[in-house]
Amino acid sequence: MRRPLLLLVPLALVAAGCAGGHDMSSMGSSDTTEAEAEADDHDDHDANSPAADDARTIEVAATSFEFDPDTIEVDAGEDIAIELAAEDAEHDFVIDELELHVVAADKGERATGGFTAPSAGTYTFYCSVAGHRGAGMEGTLVVR
Repeated sequence: MRRPLLLLVPLALVAAGCAGGHDMSSMGSSDTTEAEAEADDHDDHDANSPAADDARTIEVAATSFEFDPDTIEVDAGEDIAIELAAEDAEHDFVIDELELHVVAADKGERATGGFTAPSAGTYTFYCSVAGHRGAGMEGTLVVR
């Protein structure tokens, strides 16, 4: 008779834990996941950064959570236009420090945005579509 009672005690504890009445809505709004943060970043980028008329155009292909090329080299003070071609899904192109954003291009579409890097340095560019940066969709901009 004791064995059935011993089995019931752990089950009762598990049931009590599941019905603990925790109110998830009381959690602070600062508890966001990386995917939610990326989605927020993506929502903030609703227009292409303007490109100078005489900017050097660099074509970048976005596919399978990668950029091609994944390293871009430019000269300080050079006007650059990034022409993004989304080959498999929606992608965008962002460099936060340079306030560059090329809006999301759907599969088979192109979008262009521009920037001028004021001084030498190394910057990370990435796709801000939810989950893409977390999947490794980043590259490096080298300004000489």
